[in-house]
Amino acid sequence: MAKRNITRRSLLRGIGGVAVALPALEIMGTTRLVGGASQAAADVGGEPPKRFLMAFGGVSTGADGAQTDQLLVPDGDGPSYDIKRALTPLDDLGARDLVTLVTGLKLPWGDAGAIPPGGRSVYYHYNTVGPQISGMRGPDDRDGTPRGPTCDQIVADALGGDTRFRSLAYRVQPSSYVGRNEIISGKTGRLSWRRDADGTLRGVDPIVSPRLAYESLFTGFTPSDPAALARAQLLLRQRQSALDYVRESTNELLPRLGYADRIRMEQHFDEIRSLELRLDGEVPMMGACALPPDPGEDPRLGGSIVEYRGEGTPYTTTEGYSGEDRRAEVLCDLIHMAFTCDLSRSASVLMTQWKCYMNMFALGGWEDDMHGLTHAANQRGVADAVAFHVKHFARLAKRLSETPEVDGSTVLDHTAMCLSFEGGQGYDPEGGRGNSSHSTERMTVFVAGRAGGLVAGHHIVTEEAHPASVILSAMHAVGVEGPLGEVTRDIPALFG
Repeated sequence: MAKRNITRRSLLRGIGGVAVALPALEIMGTTRLVGGASQAAADVGGEPPKRFLMAFGGVSTGADGAQTDQLLVPDGDGPSYDIKRALTPLDDLGARDLVTLVTGLKLPWGDAGAIPPGGRSVYYHYNTVGPQISGMRGPDDRDGTPRGPTCDQIVADALGGDTRFRSLAYRVQPSSYVGRNEIISGKTGRLSWRRDADGTLRGVDPIVSPRLAYESLFTGFTPSDPAALARAQLLLRQRQSALDYVRESTNELLPRLGYADRIRMEQHFDEIRSLELRLDGEVPMMGACALPPDPGEDPRLGGSIVEYRGEGTPYTTTEGYSGEDRRAEVLCDLIHMAFTCDLSRSASVLMTQWKCYMNMFALGGWEDDMHGLTHAANQRGVADAVAFHVKHFARLAKRLSETPEVDGSTVLDHTAMCLSFEGGQGYDPEGGRGNSSHSTERMTVFVAGRAGGLVAGHHIVTEEAHPASVILSAMHAVGVEGPLGEVTRDIPALFG
């Protein structure tokens, strides 16, 4: 007997026409974009949806005059790699077997008019971001704004489907900590660009406030609008559960579904009911898909730490920091639950801004900012700066690995995550000097997840592969085919 597919819309009509978000089921057909074209594809065996994350750290992984390999790159390749100082969070979190390092990467450069495919101009800061996340060569100047859609948006086009949020964009570091210490905004504060229907490339502004991210993701309104909040609370008090209205229809529907679909639907109805009760303030949510704890108010914004053009303040151990450790924890927890509840399947998180001036005293006891450490020949300090990013990346991977799917797998089994950095260490074409932190030689990208057969817990050494090739591999792992901009090759060693 041929398999019978029905659409999500038809299934909704079958339970009374009430607008209830539904999970992906075997009986439903799904649509995905492959290589920019739309085609229908059925989920084989009811496999859970794929998820994708792009994270970025605005610091080089090496310091001037030091050897980055000493405190970051493992001595050998393959599985069970040794842990260097920058990798200690992997051991601390029990995530060594979940995270793979790809080292020996190189983002190429060229002079004006001769920038190679996927490359950058000789200018360093901000210039290295766009080519990594879009695969497109940058302009001749310092403007590293991507010249094509970024990886997260390409994946969102392919996998977003009818999820509540087509993609999520978050940023951890709120302020520049330089001079007047302006709130980061515009192109320098983004990690995501999408192509509109009219062909225009537009930046996606990230949510910076953990509080706002929480409210937006789980309630659909922001606390900045008291009237909207009051109306929502009134509706919650007055309404009965939408599922109560359709209980008879759902009871008729469930026996028609296969075993896996029935379990998933029953779990989904329970989760919706729990969410409604939780919003009513009656009971906490239960199960893997749950409302995270309220994060409370955002940590205070830190003041300027770097004196610039005659403005700013002298160094202080108490400024230049806005509780980024807590901010990163909350935002990553929201991504975890958004993936778990299938609210979104693609996310980006800008952990620190390029040329990051965040104070490292609270994070490692260093009386310097992240950027300053790279120019102070302080490889231990730089390793601790890298470790900050690795910790939150690995913590998210660990949480996803502990979150079950209805088929017995885990959310991480269907996820691909990448963490890249502003630069590595080596030759600086702008300054004409070697062994510099202003270099895109000897770069490293971290990968986690097992989607598409990605290997986990390996150290992979490349011969100057493009960093975007690692990101392209992650895209291929979640089923998005084709190139990433001008970068066409993935990393075969990433697949088992």
